[in-house]
Amino acid sequence: MSPSDRCWLARCTVLLLSACLCRLIEPQNAVGQTPSFSSAITNGFVTTTEIWEASGLAASRQNPGVLWTHNDSGFPGTVFALSTNGTLLGQCEVPNVFSGDFEDIAIGPGPSPGLQYIYLGDIGDNSIVREQIRVFRIPEPSIYFYQSNSPPIIPAVAFREIVFTYPDGPHNAEALMVDPWTGDIFIATKATNSSGIYQATRAELESGAPVELTHVEELDVRSTSAGDISADGRLIALRRGSRAELWTRSPGQSVADALEQSSARIPVVGAPTEPNGEALTFDWAGAGYYTLSEGYGQPIYFFRRTDSGKPVPPRIFIAPGTSWHYLDDGSDQDVAWRASDFDDSFWPEGSSQFGYGQNDEQTVLFYGDDSFKVPTTYFRKQFEVSSIVAVSNLALRVCFNDGIAIYFNGVEIWRHNLAPDAGFDAVANGDRSTWQNIWWSIPIQPSVLHDGVNAIAVELHRFDLGGPDLSFDLQLLEATVELARRFTAAPQLTNDVCHVELAGPVGSIARIEASLDLVEWLPAASVVLDATGTGSFEEPATEGPRFYRIAVDPQAPH
Repeated sequence: MSPSDRCWLARCTVLLLSACLCRLIEPQNAVGQTPSFSSAITNGFVTTTEIWEASGLAASRQNPGVLWTHNDSGFPGTVFALSTNGTLLGQCEVPNVFSGDFEDIAIGPGPSPGLQYIYLGDIGDNSIVREQIRVFRIPEPSIYFYQSNSPPIIPAVAFREIVFTYPDGPHNAEALMVDPWTGDIFIATKATNSSGIYQATRAELESGAPVELTHVEELDVRSTSAGDISADGRLIALRRGSRAELWTRSPGQSVADALEQSSARIPVVGAPTEPNGEALTFDWAGAGYYTLSEGYGQPIYFFRRTDSGKPVPPRIFIAPGTSWHYLDDGSDQDVAWRASDFDDSFWPEGSSQFGYGQNDEQTVLFYGDDSFKVPTTYFRKQFEVSSIVAVSNLALRVCFNDGIAIYFNGVEIWRHNLAPDAGFDAVANGDRSTWQNIWWSIPIQPSVLHDGVNAIAVELHRFDLGGPDLSFDLQLLEATVELARRFTAAPQLTNDVCHVELAGPVGSIARIEASLDLVEWLPAASVVLDATGTGSFEEPATEGPRFYRIAVDPQAPH
C-alpha cells in the first residue's frame, strides 16, 4: 500500500452515532410443543364510557400490565391505555385526525432504536372503495396505574402517518400485526371465504413514501377481525367473532412461511352472549392472551397458556413506579454518592415518576425559583439479586429530561446530553423535554450485576434552568438487545473505491452521509440491511479527506 493510500485510510474516518433497541427475551419453546390455553378468565370490565366500540387490542411491552385499545369507525385518532382489569389509565391522541375506520392496533419496533411504537390501523373499508389506507406510528408513552385517579391526555410525540395501497385493488381489513423480529407490518383482509395477507417491509415503512403492499399469502380463514404476533415472535393468531386460529413459528422463519403451516384452533369467546369480538393480543410476557368485544362495559378476558412450552417471563429487577431515595435541594454531592455503599438513608424517599410541571408525577420534586431552577437532582436505589447465573441480557429503560448519567455499583454505565466532567451546577447539553415521557431503552452488560445487594445511582441535569417541567423514572429487566445502525469496521480503500460495512436492525435502512470538512454533510447512500442485519456501501475515492456518518432520524429522541 502506498503512503498516499495509508493517508487516505487514516482520513477516511467513520463517525459512529449509536444507540440500541431492547426487545423482550425470545424464549425457546419445547420442540414440537403445541401451545394450549385455558378457558376464559374474566380479568375485569372496561369502566370508561369513552370506549364503546373497541376494535383492537395491544399489550404494552414497556408498561407491564397495560393494554392499548381504540374505538372503531368515525372516531378520532385516539388510543386508550387500560389496566388488564379494565381501568382507564390515560389516552394518547394523534392531532387533527377526525375520522377513519380504525380496525386494529399493534405494538412493535420502528425507526428509532430504543423505542417501541404503537401502530394504529385505519384499514377498514366495508364498501371496498378506498384507494388508500393508512397506519399511524406513535412512540409509546409511559403509563402508570396511579394515573387512574386522573387519566392524562397525552399528545402523540413524533407520530407518522404511513399511507398504503394494495397491488390488486381495495380490500376491507380489520387485522394488523407487526413482526417483532423484523419490524415488518402485516395486514389480513376480511372476506367471506378467505383472508389475504399483505406485507410492508421495515425498509418500506422507514422510507417516508407511500407503500404498495405485497401479497404474501392467502389463507382459508374467513371474516378475520383481529390478529397479533407474540412479543417473542413465536406465535401468530387471527380471530373472527367466535373463533381463532393459532400458528407456531420456528426461529428465523418468516411470517409468510409460518402461515403456510397448519393452524390450531384456540378459544376466544368468554360468554355465550358476548357481542362482536374484534380484539385479541398476546400478553407481553407470553403467559397467554387477552380478548375484548364491542359495547359499553365489556369484560376483558384472559386465556392463560397451560402447556409446558410456555416461555419463562423475563426477570424485572426495577419496575416502573417504584420507590427511590432522592435529593433535590441543589447541593453539591461531589462523587461519593455514586458508590454502592453510600448511606442514602437520610435522603427523602418517594415513588416514581418523579418531576414537576406536568401534574402526572407521583413524587413532586423541589425546583427552587421559577426562573432559576435546581440544575441537578440525584436518585439512588438498592435492589437485591438472588442469582445472576441465568441473566444473559439486561436492559435499562429511562424516562428523563434533559441530561443524565447513570452509575451501577459505583461504575458509570451510561451518559447522555451531559459533559463527562459535568459538575453539580452544570447544565445539560440538550433539551429532551419533548421526549421526557417516552421510555428509551439502553443495553447493559449483565456483568454489572452481582449476587446480593446492588445499587444504581442517577444524576439528572436541566438544560434550561427556567424550563417548566422535569421527569424521571427507570426500569431494569432482562431483555435481548438489538444494536442500532452502526459501522462495523473502518472503511477500506481498494482500487480507488472506498468500502464501508454496516450492521443494525434486520431490514432497516442505514442512511449514510458524507462530508469533506465535517461541517457540510450530504446524503451518500441508503443501505437496506439484509436478513442478517448487515450491509455495505461503496463509492469511488475522491480528492481530499472523506468522512462518513450514519444519519439520525430528525424525529428520533436526542
